[in-house]
Amino acid sequence: MSTTPNALPSLLALRATEERRAERALAAALAARARAEAEEARLFAAAEKARAELGARRRADVLAGERAADALARRRFWERLAAAVAARADAVTAWRRDALEPACRAELAARAAHARAHRRHELVARALARREAARRRELERRAEAADDDRPAARRAPPRARNIR
Repeated sequence: MSTTPNALPSLLALRATEERRAERALAAALAARARAEAEEARLFAAAEKARAELGARRRADVLAGERAADALARRRFWERLAAAVAARADAVTAWRRDALEPACRAELAARAAHARAHRRHELVARALARREAARRRELERRAEAADDDRPAARRAPPRARNIR
């Protein structure tokens, strides 16, 4: 492999930067999804409130012996309330389709990108660790070979090796 001595550390720094960028994108996606879910809950609560208001008005608005014009006005009023309920329910459905589902998809994509960046970062870190371990083993072999080449009387006494 023809890599320069500084290629792996540079690549490690690059991969770490990519992973941090992916972490920030994931955090933004999670925040966007939380905002979308909060807005969905608000819209759903407003739709439920409108439904409850329509039901309450219909129960309270039953009058006997009213004029036809009053009955027609009351019926139009109920139709407007029913239309408002339907509009709020449609708003919830549209919000789920247009905002919440894309936010969920974006979150999944950000999670996948973060996992991919993390794996790439770990791959380079492991390669760097293997290279460092190989370098230490080579230094130890050279030291042992140099120790073996010395005459027996001049050899240094065996010592405990400091392995990092």
